[in-house]
Amino acid sequence: MDLKSLIKKIVNENYKVNLNEALLLAKEPLSSLKDGAKEITSHFFSDKVELCSITNGKCGRCTEDCKFCAQSRHFKTEITPTPLKANDVLFSEAKYNNDRGVQRFSVVTAGATLSRDELLRLAKAYEQITANLDIKCCGSLGLLHYNDFVMLKEHGMTRVHNNLETSRRFFPQICSTHSYDQKIRCIENAKKAGLEICSGCIIGMGETLEDRIDIALELQRLEVISCPINILNPIKGTPLENAAPLSFEDIARCVALFRFILPKTVLRLAGGRIKIKDSFASLYDYGINAMITGDMLTTAGLSIASDQSKIIETLHKNSLIE
Repeated sequence: MDLKSLIKKIVNENYKVNLNEALLLAKEPLSSLKDGAKEITSHFFSDKVELCSITNGKCGRCTEDCKFCAQSRHFKTEITPTPLKANDVLFSEAKYNNDRGVQRFSVVTAGATLSRDELLRLAKAYEQITANLDIKCCGSLGLLHYNDFVMLKEHGMTRVHNNLETSRRFFPQICSTHSYDQKIRCIENAKKAGLEICSGCIIGMGETLEDRIDIALELQRLEVISCPINILNPIKGTPLENAAPLSFEDIARCVALFRFILPKTVLRLAGGRIKIKDSFASLYDYGINAMITGDMLTTAGLSIASDQSKIIETLHKNSLIE
């Protein structure tokens, strides 16, 4: 493969990498992928790094059986279920992040969907946040319908998060209570409602490198604006609690391939990043240019101040800021 020519086409001609090219890219030396990913990221994003935060808006008792998740009622995990947070709590959390320079705030809820009452309450929370703060509102709210997305957008939500999680081939081994096509349909309804799409994956669940490529190509087709890359953090009590950890090379190669396939998409370091030493700095050169800051849903994260310091240090090192 002529890697330099491919990079030139991606950067100058808005070229989209296809399956055959992605499979050939996967065989390239990691150092070559790193150099190419860094060039692509620098061209499309310069020194822009986006921080977002998430809140566990409604926890536990989830009807779905996603094998990685501590919140499923199908598994015995040490999770305390909670109802949808009150609007004043959501506003306080959003303000905390807003005041510290975080750009986006996402409410994440357990379960396949939300009741009408919960949706109306959440809409009012988004409206209050949008009217009083600069932070942008996102939501990871299950398999909602088109009219739900229209209503939430009208009240201030700007971006919908719905992870594909893995490839179409491997998905049935991860979840049996909803389908891959249901997730695709949900994403397409959100796009139709005029919302931005954030969708990504979890790697390290037993999928192959080819599965990871398939995920990236599906996200390319869906034209997602943001792609979280989660690294499985095995949780006791879930079917994946004994999953073998990925090597740094596996993670870095995946990130670099995603950058080639999704050159204009924000690649967001998400769950599991605390398992990688200096995760943002380590993966920045492979294509990561955003992260979730603070705690994850059911596991601890890192502080906003710590993340911001690491971002500045990394950009200085790469001579992107003075």
